[in-house]
This record gives sequence, structure tokens and C-alpha cells, in this order.
Amino acid sequence: MQVLAHPDDFVPRYNQLQANKQKNKAMLEAIKNVKQQLENSKLPLGAYHKRDAIPKYYIIRYGLQSLYHYDMPDAHRLMYTIRKSSSGGIEALFLELLSHDEHNKRFGHFKRKSH
Repeated sequence: MQVLAHPDDFVPRYNQLQANKQKNKAMLEAIKNVKQQLENSKLPLGAYHKRDAIPKYYIIRYGLQSLYHYDMPDAHRLMYTIRKSSSGGIEALFLELLSHDEHNKRFGHFKRKSH
């Protein structure tokens, strides 16, 4: 499976990580490993989000039919989709790399206020 990265949403975050390779070594390695595993597989990795559980943000912004996430170091989530390529094969598209708080906000999960 071919693996691509969204130029507006994933690539800038990846470039930020690349700017300090030593500090972000674990995350960069994890991204590389997920990419390699997807390239050598015909099956997705990580957790699948049912269609009715996909936030409208993703459906509107990317026109998604499917959404997956893969747990990454430091409680981050790699959000990606699987779709048909223009050549008729399948490809994975890395959409975003979200922190735990960003993921909760995107999916409408909020921290409970303590009393």
C-alpha cells in the first residue's frame, strides 16, 4: 500500500518534528515504523472509527469514508484514512498527528471538572 501525507495538515507538523530530530527521535521513529508497516501490508493498523463516530470535521475537510488512528509515543494519535488511489489500488493518507488533548477536543471528549 502506498503511504502519503496530507500537505496542509500532516506535513507541517512532521517538519516541526524534523527540526529537532534528537528531541523527537521516538516520534519520528514511530512514524517511520507505521509507514513501513502500512507499505508492506494490505490491512490498516490501529483503531478503526465507525462512520457514525467520525467527527464532522474529518468528513467535511477530507471527504472521508474511513478513519483510523494509531497510538504513538507521548499519548499522541496518528490519524489516517485508507482510500482508493487514482490508479485503482489502495493508499493510506496520514492526516494529522494529534496530542491527547487535541484528539479529545476533535472527538468531543472533554475533561470533567473536579468538584
